[in-house]
Amino acid sequence: MKNIVGLLFVAILAAGCITQSVSPDPGILRVGVSPNSQPVIFKQGGVVSGIEADYAKLLGKALNRKVVFVEVPWEKQIEYLEKNKTDIIMSGMTVTGARRIRINFSTPYMQSGMSGLFRRDSYDPSGLLASTIINQNKRIGYVKGTTGEIFVMQRFPRSEKKAYSSASAAVKALKGGKIEMFIYDAPMVWWLSALNESDLVAFPDVLNVEPLAWGVRKSDMALLDQINTLVAQWGKDGTREKIIRNWIPVLNQ
Repeated sequence: MKNIVGLLFVAILAAGCITQSVSPDPGILRVGVSPNSQPVIFKQGGVVSGIEADYAKLLGKALNRKVVFVEVPWEKQIEYLEKNKTDIIMSGMTVTGARRIRINFSTPYMQSGMSGLFRRDSYDPSGLLASTIINQNKRIGYVKGTTGEIFVMQRFPRSEKKAYSSASAAVKALKGGKIEMFIYDAPMVWWLSALNESDLVAFPDVLNVEPLAWGVRKSDMALLDQINTLVAQWGKDGTREKIIRNWIPVLNQ
């Protein structure tokens, strides 16, 4: 996923979770976020919210470190981490081979993937399978610089493809008839469908499988080990399922 869960639930951040940049401090966990991907990480009422925000609060509590959200442009997330401006990337980042060269990834906390968003007036769900969507020759939109771009280039070689700077720009183009399908991370697609249910409809499944995880500096193996222990614990005690299903009840884990 970028580079993917009940809807419409407002997550209130715990005291001490603020948005700013600070100097390195062992008592502070600087969490790099690009808060524009509902419901994974976004701002609601000016507050950083979503799946990653909920996990960040739990992580800070478990490590006895104050969580500070550092807002970072998506394309600079790894750069900020490498330059010690953040301690961890928690921003809906998909695990890829290229990214693994520069950073370490935690154990994935969720399996997601790409999905498609359509105009309701042109969507025919009868007999529609993932394989038929991938084989359709449509005008397709994607967000530049994400794994969605890679997916579209690889899986839709004959389609007319258009890049957009953001999901909101692609949704506007979809509504305006400039594209026929918008390919994006499934959690975000389902969220956008819920926000625009009178006009848009989402394909109810994923078109591929992509693990989402958190990025840590190569030199910070101690933090990586702590995170992996917690991810395993949260998977066993039901915490992971509770958080994800609170935001994306349709996701099949």
